[in-house]
Amino acid sequence: MMTMRPQEDLGVEAKKAAVREVAKLLPVPESLASIASIKADYALRQQANDAQLSVTVTTQVEQAQAGIEALSASQKTIQMLQQNFLLIDKLCQECQTLIENHDQIKLLSNARNNLNTTLKDIEGMMSISVEASEARDSLGDDRELVHTFERLTALDGKRRFALAAASSHKEEAGKLREYFEDVDRTWEKFEKTLWGHISNFFKLAKESPHTLVRALRVVEMQEVLDQQQAEEAAEAEGAGAMASITKPRRATKKPLTPPASPGFLVKEKMQGQGKCYKDKCYEYIRKSVEARFDKLLSKFVFEDLKVALEDGRSIAEELADIYDFVAPCFPPRLLSDRANELSNIEILKVTGWVVEYQDHLIGLGVDQSLAQVCAESGAMDPLMNAYVERMQATMQKWYTNILEADKVHPPKKTDDGKLYTPAAVDLFRILGEQVQIVQENSTDVMLYRIALSVIQVMVDFQAAERQRLEEPVTEIGLEPLCAMVNNNLRCYDLAMDLSSSTMEALTPYYAEQVNFEDTCKGFLEVAKEAVHQTVNVIFEDPGVKDLLAKLYQKEWYEGFVTEYLVATFGDYFTDVKLYIEERSFRRFVEACLEEAVVVFIDHMLTQKNYIREETLERMRVDEEVFLDFFREHINLSVSTCLLK
Repeated sequence: MMTMRPQEDLGVEAKKAAVREVAKLLPVPESLASIASIKADYALRQQANDAQLSVTVTTQVEQAQAGIEALSASQKTIQMLQQNFLLIDKLCQECQTLIENHDQIKLLSNARNNLNTTLKDIEGMMSISVEASEARDSLGDDRELVHTFERLTALDGKRRFALAAASSHKEEAGKLREYFEDVDRTWEKFEKTLWGHISNFFKLAKESPHTLVRALRVVEMQEVLDQQQAEEAAEAEGAGAMASITKPRRATKKPLTPPASPGFLVKEKMQGQGKCYKDKCYEYIRKSVEARFDKLLSKFVFEDLKVALEDGRSIAEELADIYDFVAPCFPPRLLSDRANELSNIEILKVTGWVVEYQDHLIGLGVDQSLAQVCAESGAMDPLMNAYVERMQATMQKWYTNILEADKVHPPKKTDDGKLYTPAAVDLFRILGEQVQIVQENSTDVMLYRIALSVIQVMVDFQAAERQRLEEPVTEIGLEPLCAMVNNNLRCYDLAMDLSSSTMEALTPYYAEQVNFEDTCKGFLEVAKEAVHQTVNVIFEDPGVKDLLAKLYQKEWYEGFVTEYLVATFGDYFTDVKLYIEERSFRRFVEACLEEAVVVFIDHMLTQKNYIREETLERMRVDEEVFLDFFREHINLSVSTCLLK
């Protein structure tokens, strides 16, 4: 009965709570009309609660099922681990007796590995004959030229590997060479086909350009392979040289030479090494061209002049086709490499021959514009590019060394005490020589390219000087800065002279495309920057800094700052006036006065004391002191204007 009592009480409480809720929903009799809507609302809520409860229960059931499955999988894994541990334990027990036979087991393992390797090598060797036959069969199709080369190159790799492996056994190596004779015969047939295409370059370029492109691609690919092999040989030789240096023999009495650089070794190894397809390509083209002229020069000119003229005319007509059809088939590397192999003198000889040839054509009555087609067609661009690039690189290296030397060696003095370094005169002497050499030995296009190159060299030289001016003035020093001022004024004069002579040598067409004026003015700008840095030398002087720190302080009011500052200026001005040209000295004085005024104003704006009548009076005295000092060096009106 005691257990039933609480349940009855809960029921009573629930009824009372329900009554209270109903009373809230139906506070007045009129609310009875909404009972139907209230029932419908509660029905919807009950339906939503049932749906939510159903979803929750379903989720819980799914999670419980997933947990049971995970538990089952874990149990299986544990059982598998137990079995593995048992197996391991069993194997360990079995192997306890094998430790004594470890050496035999190791030998057996090595023998097995060697046997597998040998079987693979045998499979590769057995496939060589088949691959060589496939490569030989593909020679009949020009479209397969590159693929045939790749197959033969792969066979070469297998051959090198096999011969290297058998190098210690002469008899076996001899048998292998006999086995590879089929590969050699295929190579011979391939190269015969390749050089036949190269020799027939003119006809192929017009009728089957793709075949010529493939043949030239093979040449380029072989050059890459030769380069790689040379690099590998150079690395091996370089490593050997380094080993001989790090472990020298005690009995050696000869001095040790430093190891050659990798780049030098590569070039050395490539001389006469590899297949040299590029050189052979040039050789077959040369022979083909010679054969084209053979009948004309050896037969027609002696037997029938009319036929000789007709043949010469047909050759001249072919030149345009060669440029239009043949040149596009050649990769840029094969076109430009030849120019890089020529020296500067040889390049000038070639361009000089073109000039002479043009003069002969003009002398024979050919229009000048037509005679210059060879020089202006772009065919000589690789030669000109190589010459210009070398000239610029040489000049850059030269002036860089000169500027570095200027940091170490003190400037020189003229008879009247002006400071300078030889850089300016030497620079323009060499630039003038370059222009003169090209003018006398080359074409108008080449002279135009050299003129642009000279301008670029001057721009680069100015940039190098500006970089030098960015260094702290305390590290540069007063005298080197004064020398730099004079040098750049001298450079401006020499640049203007070089500009005049070069523009006179250029034809009007090219002269209109060259602008020396802005570059020449650049030297004046560098000189102006050097003047400002010379002024900074004064204001970076420790003594001057100490004086400026006392501005608007007690010492300044007592006249122990400005007067001493002007005296220090006087000492510097005496030296600078002796060191630099008069036109630059005036600019130096003006810049110094401007900087002094700026510093005085900055200190006045940043000082913490009130500006009193005494301060203004002292400033008027400073103005008079500055005017008295600076009017000795520059025009009075200029100094007064700057002060105001």
